[in-house]
This record gives sequence, C-alpha cells and structure tokens, in this order.
Amino acid sequence: MTEHKCFVFSFADVKVREREFSIVKAGEVLPVEPKAFRVLLFLLRNPHRLITKDELLDAVWNEVAVSENSLTRSIALLRRLLGDDTHEPRYIATVPTVGYRFLCDVLIEEEGIAQATTADSAQNETEPSAVTEVPAQAATATPPRSWLFYGLIAAVLVLSVAALIRYATARNPDPANTGTQPAAARAAAKDMRILPVTDLPGAEFDPALSPDGEKIAFIWAPENVMWRDLYVQLVGAETPLRLTYSSSGRTCCADWSPDGQQIAFGRCDDNGGGVFTVPALGGPERKLTDVVCPFLDAGYPKWIDDGKSLLLMDSCVPNGPRGIVVFSLETGQKRCLTAPPLYSEQGDFAPALSPDQKTVAFLRSTTVDLAQIYILALSGGSPRQITHEAQGAWGPMWSSDGQHLIFYSGRSGLSRLFHVPAAGGAIEPETVYPGSGSLSHDGRRLVYIPGWQSLVTTWRMQLSNAGGQVISQNKVLAFDGGSTGAQPSPDGEHIVFQSQHPAKQGIWRSDSDGSNPLKLTSFEQGFSGTPRWSPDGKWIVFDHHPQTHAQIYVVDFEGRNQHVITSGNYENVVPSWSRDGKAIYFASNRTGNWQVWKHDLDTGHEKQVTHGGGFAAFESYDGQTLFYSRFEGKGLRSMPVNGGEERQITSAPHRFFWGHFAVTDTGIYLLDSDASYKPTIMFYNFQSRHLTPVVRLKESALGGTANLAASRDGRTVLYTQMSAHSSIVMAENFQ
Repeated sequence: MTEHKCFVFSFADVKVREREFSIVKAGEVLPVEPKAFRVLLFLLRNPHRLITKDELLDAVWNEVAVSENSLTRSIALLRRLLGDDTHEPRYIATVPTVGYRFLCDVLIEEEGIAQATTADSAQNETEPSAVTEVPAQAATATPPRSWLFYGLIAAVLVLSVAALIRYATARNPDPANTGTQPAAARAAAKDMRILPVTDLPGAEFDPALSPDGEKIAFIWAPENVMWRDLYVQLVGAETPLRLTYSSSGRTCCADWSPDGQQIAFGRCDDNGGGVFTVPALGGPERKLTDVVCPFLDAGYPKWIDDGKSLLLMDSCVPNGPRGIVVFSLETGQKRCLTAPPLYSEQGDFAPALSPDQKTVAFLRSTTVDLAQIYILALSGGSPRQITHEAQGAWGPMWSSDGQHLIFYSGRSGLSRLFHVPAAGGAIEPETVYPGSGSLSHDGRRLVYIPGWQSLVTTWRMQLSNAGGQVISQNKVLAFDGGSTGAQPSPDGEHIVFQSQHPAKQGIWRSDSDGSNPLKLTSFEQGFSGTPRWSPDGKWIVFDHHPQTHAQIYVVDFEGRNQHVITSGNYENVVPSWSRDGKAIYFASNRTGNWQVWKHDLDTGHEKQVTHGGGFAAFESYDGQTLFYSRFEGKGLRSMPVNGGEERQITSAPHRFFWGHFAVTDTGIYLLDSDASYKPTIMFYNFQSRHLTPVVRLKESALGGTANLAASRDGRTVLYTQMSAHSSIVMAENFQ
C-alpha cells in the first residue's frame, strides 16, 4: 500500500484532520462520509482555484462510473456540515455547469509544521490511502430514528427510521474521560485503524461481520430507489454480491449463521413480515416463519451459537406488541422471553446477545422512538432496565468482554455514544469504540456506520387543476435538522410542520414560502408530530410523544393556549379535524390494535369509528365521508361519517406510508411508494374513480409520518423527499 504524508488543513474555525478522517468545527467533531471527505480534501489542496466537475470526479471516484449527482450530493453534504450557504457561500462556491471553487485561504500543516498558507503554495497531493488511523476520541455518529428512517430506515429508518427522524451531529467525547473501560482496551484503542469498506451510491444499513471476520453482510438501498436488498462483500473487495431481489416492502437486519454458510434476514411489506435465510454465496431464499412487523424491521433475527435456534422479534399474544422470542429451527416453535406492556407502541426490539450467549439486551419503549435498554437471561426470568434516558437510547452493542453495553443517546443535547455497565450503574461517554455495530468473535474488528448524511426538503407543487398538469415545483422548507409533516393553512398563507433538529424539535409555523418560522410548542422532553389545521385556521392539533404514551394536544395559531385533549395508558396519535371543527379524529391502540377514534370537543366523549383497522383519517369537505389508511398499508378505505360499510378504494399508500394522502374537493392525492422506476404521486378522481400519475419524485420518499398535503382545490400540493447516504467502515485492533 502506498504511503503518503497526512496533513491538518485549517480554515476559519474548521480543522480537517486527514489522518483522523475527521472535520472539527468550533471544537465539535462532525460526522462525514468517505467520498464527501475526499472531495473536501481535494478542494482544500486547491484553494481559490476553479476545479471542474470532471476533475473532482476523476480524483475522488477514480475510474468508477458515477453520475454528477454523486458529486452534487457530496458538495451539498459538505455545505450542510460547514453551515455554508449556496446563495452567499463562505467556503464552497459553485460555478454553474463548470465546477467548484474553495474560497478561503487554507493553512496546511504536517506534524505541527506549517506547509502552506495561500493558494499559490497549496499543492495537489496524492489522495489518501484506504487505511487511516483514528484515536480513541474519534467522533461517533448516530443512526436516524427508526420511525422515519426505516421508511427509507427503516429505518429508519427511520431508523426505524422512526418514527420521527432525529437528525443530529455527533459530539467529540472528552479524551480525558476514560470512564470505566479496562486499561487494556484503552491502550489498544491507540493502535486502532479505520478501513472504509463500502461507499456505494445511496445508503447502507445493518452491517454484520461473518464468523471468520472476513466478509460483511449488509442492506443496501441504491440512490433514489425505495427498495432495499441484502448484499455480501469480502473485506477489501470493491464489488458486493447481491443475494436478494425485492420489488416491494423492506429487507432488513442480516445476521450470519455460526458456520458462516447462511444469512438470516427479515422482510416486511403490506402482507406482513417474515424471517428468511439465504446461502451466503447466493441461492434461493427460504422462509422460516411469519412475524409481526409494526414498522419495517421484521424479525431482527440473531443466530444463537448452537446453530439450531434464532432470537426474533414477534408477538406472543394475539394483537399484542412484539416481544423477544427464541425460534427453534428444528421444531418451528417459539419460546417467549419477554412480554412488553399491552399498549406498548414498538414493544421489545433490537435484541443483542452477550458474547457468552447467556444474556439478551434489547430495547423497550412505551411510546414510539423513546426506548430504554433492558437485559434478560437467555434462560428466562424478569427483564431488568439499565437505562433511563430522557431522549431514549438506541443501537445497543455488547463490549467484547461482555461487561458493558455501548449505545447511542441524546442525553448530552446531541446524539453520541455512551456505555453503561451490564450490571447497571453510571452511564459515561464511550471512549474506546468508535461506533455501535457488529463485532467479530475475537473482538478485534468492528463494522459500523460512521455517519448518516441526509437532506430532507419540502416542496410546493402548483398544478393547473386537481390532478392536472404540473406548472411549477419550488422548495419551501429545508429547515435545519430536517422538517416533515408540512400542512398548508386553509387560506394558503401559512405552513405548519414539525422540526427534527434536537435543539429545535417541535411544531413550527411559517409563511407559505417557508420564511418567518415560529415555534408553536413548548415541551421539555419528547417530540411532537403530525400537525393539522382547524377549519378556521385558528388552531393546530398534533400529537406529542413524551417518555410515556403519546397524547393529542392543540395549540393556537400564535403558539399559546397549548393543552392536552386525550389521556390514557395507550397511544393516541395522528389527529385531524372534522370539517365543522367540532371534533378531532385520531388513531388509538387502546383496543389492542390501531383503530380510528373520534373526540367530541364540547363533551369530551370519544367513540370508536373503524373496526377493521385504521390510522390516519380525513373527512371529505362535504363532511359526509371519512377516508383513512391503515398502519400496515394496503391502501385507502372509506366509510360514511355517520357509520356504515367500509370499502377499499386504492391499493396505495403502502406500509409505512400511511400519512401520504391528501383529500381535496374532487379527489385524493396519494403516494405509490412501490411504483415502477420511482415513488410516484398519484391522483384518485372521485367522479371517474381512476388513478392517474401526477409526478415522480426525484429523491426518495420519506415514510413514517404525514408527508403529503394539498389545498382544498387541489392546485397546491406539499410533499417531502429525502436524499440520504451512509457507508460502512471497519475498525481494527481493539485487543
């Protein structure tokens, strides 16, 4: 491998450390994906010089054929990380159709010796080698919340998704705080190396090391494509082997059999969830069992070392939340290990086996995406809670000695990595492991996702008439940290939306073009979502998710008079107004599954509306018909407002895209996430009862919340889309 000198590049309040593969801005380490980092290095070696797109593509992607979209995305990610502005750039200027120019003087240092301070003395160096050294305090990055990113991220999502996405940057742990990690582990971390493994266009998920530590199974969602599939790549190789072929639903959660011959994975679609195996070198899939999948992370299978059984997520009681079960490959029987509370939204999920195979760690949440870590003996017993995080915990991984659990939390205000003794005790910043992922059996290798780069934008589309010709499309929201769930006010003058940024989380209102944002909600914990306008435009109803169960709230147009509407030890979510403004529809799982309920604002009386399943609901503008989706997908349904027969009217939206429909006077806009080629916004005409395509999304659709809305006349449509990228790296030499 070719050796070269590594440098530290300094400009403004930013330091870019080539050896450490990190960007430090104002003392805070920013997560960055490999290709974007290499683009930045090339720009920093050539400050003030116009660099053509072809030159950058050749330098960073070498002979790999990629579109200019990959370069555009990397530049956008760098601007986002650096806080740069496209229209008034401080760092990276775009020369339209030609290329880019880095605007600042750059100080380049090697081992503390200044090498260059101006554009004239900056030299075009050889690109970094594939292996870089990273110290123990390397930055960690957090996977997005499952509610949203399992919609990508799961994800996601998700992430998982999700739920509502948490977009956050990771903070640099205090290098002086070594916590309770063993001294040997701290010393070994000084020799740790980071090896980029994948950098495919799009996003990679769920990396899993083979038993011999030489191969990695992972899930890949190609750029701007909704489906995702299972791949395997040899460490050091460039091209992965595709193992599954999906045309709908989501594949997730790969894990290797103890002999390395099979890979187990989950898949979830409108028909439910299942756990499958596939030969590691390719071959036919084999379905092992059905499982419930309230989100898109079906089963989350984990092999037990005897090779005869798997840990899975599945429901142990009819219509109950999913728990952790042991599935026998020989008999097909399931032994329930956990029984989460009846009205738990996500139930128990993300199981992780200790290195000695005696203990299971898992996440449990009573409301969506605010989970805590529990542990339980594999032989059975009562689970024990070991975290109590106000912002939730996610991504649990056992340390190689089985003494600690490594996890992500937002307890410090920004998402980062922590550890807690498996026996319980103080939670401290993690200073050895650079991320949470999949460890090799000897503990010397770790594969993980070092950072998640995403850009979520809301667009306003103008049409000649409802479902007609598209006249214009303009971006109206690119709120810091991501914004979702945008809804236009009845008069069309304002937008209400939810922010995903940890420091700005809540319900916001802006002008119709996204200007003059105003935060309307005031909560110290949890997150809020799915805002909807009252018919007179004076109130906004929304759901809020604290550490306990979610409830429905209303707040006025100015952000005053915030008060709760519902109560109970179950989930009440996704509200909307009746057209006369006298009642609020919402989804509740109080009966054991999701149904639409109606709350009378004068009397407080609540009654169940649907009986065959329901989630997001809107009345027709004449107040005669209720249109609604189900949480598990399978299209839109309708029924008379005063009761009557339920009937299905469309096959989309699909699972996890329950909020992607909008009722107008003459029809319904909806998203078909499984449409051929790309996710497509469709229009269902009430009179003709036909579906016609309106527009294909240029980026990925973002599930897990209500990301499609329209004006009453159908001439204005708001929709959200997301571009996302993640890659897999491998850390070596932990012991």
